[in-house]
Amino acid sequence: MPLAFDDLTLGAAFRAGPRRVSRADIAAFAALSGDHTALHSDEAYAATTPFGRVVAHGALNLAVATGLAYATGIFEGTVLAVRSMAIDFERPVFPDDELLLELTVSALDQRPRPDRGQVEFSVRVVNQEGRAVLSGTWKLLLKRAAGPT
Repeated sequence: MPLAFDDLTLGAAFRAGPRRVSRADIAAFAALSGDHTALHSDEAYAATTPFGRVVAHGALNLAVATGLAYATGIFEGTVLAVRSMAIDFERPVFPDDELLLELTVSALDQRPRPDRGQVEFSVRVVNQEGRAVLSGTWKLLLKRAAGPT
């Protein structure tokens, strides 16, 4: 169900997932982004790193998080813009990890205009073991439910 700025309250929480990140996803992201760093694309090289195997690109994990956010249904037809994303990559994501998104409304600002407001979300992505792989804050502009007051 889409939610406008006025529908949200501090502490409101939303979840989506899981979304499995496959080896094919990592290869496709490397092709799309042009980032063929050996850690993401070379099994033999990745085996020599502290991770011991290929890991997903951090930007891929963020992209999966945005897709999971869309899957919540709350942003359908209400998002006007993403103002910022401050992200920490907590730990690696490996092929076949399953990711779950947790979004919590952490701030509401009625600015910049009467027809929209800025919502800050605390973002957390966890793997199938419940361990955080990505965390941070997103600031989005959302439509107001009512017209200008």
